[in-house]
Amino acid sequence: MNMKENKKQGETFSISKQNVAQLMSVFSHDLRNPLINMNALLSDMQMSLSDAGNDSTAICDVVQGDLPESLEMMTDVITHMNGLVSGVNDIYHCMFDDLEPEYIQLSELVERVLARQQEVLQDKDISVTARELSVIWADPLAMERIVTALLENALHFTPTGGHISLHTEKRSGVDVLVVRDSGVGMSEGDFKRVFQPFFSTDKKRAGMGLAVVKSLLQAHGGQIWCESTLGAGSIFYIALPNQDLDT
Repeated sequence: MNMKENKKQGETFSISKQNVAQLMSVFSHDLRNPLINMNALLSDMQMSLSDAGNDSTAICDVVQGDLPESLEMMTDVITHMNGLVSGVNDIYHCMFDDLEPEYIQLSELVERVLARQQEVLQDKDISVTARELSVIWADPLAMERIVTALLENALHFTPTGGHISLHTEKRSGVDVLVVRDSGVGMSEGDFKRVFQPFFSTDKKRAGMGLAVVKSLLQAHGGQIWCESTLGAGSIFYIALPNQDLDT
């Protein structure tokens, strides 16, 4: 089955009533409700500042009181909402955008992605091993998003001093990228839901990264699966149909 044929399968993403219902529920709860709460906070702050009038001492009390905590909460909520909107937008493009696959030197792509993560790697003292990364056949932009999402996920859940490794394996008809981390791992319940849209074990994260990865891989005619042990880390397998360089 070629990529165009697999692309048609993406239509199943857009007609699931269950997915639409879940999407509307999430948007109602995770977008509308926080906006209502933020509006209430802003109204309270405006009222407090209005009551303070020109009294500099009263204004300082307002600013030094609840304002820092309120602003931090609003920043977290906005980041979360932005992640939800971006993730839904990414899945939409997975369904309808045409892929433009080409031969990609995976080692160069991984090097670029790691370069953007240097600050996190240094702050958490996480080491990375990238070896035997072969040439693969995929859309470059999509593949960069896939690798970025997987590395960001591994970095987030790997504690200080941990390790992440990447390598590729040639299997029957597919190239498999293996991403292993020494992170916190997942429970059996979380493991079963890890690729579902909007699911995350961290409430500050939108839970769209791995769902987008799955959609991108399905659009390529590929697949993703993982193994995980609570307290011992996770391994993600990304399989893409291989293409002989001589054809």
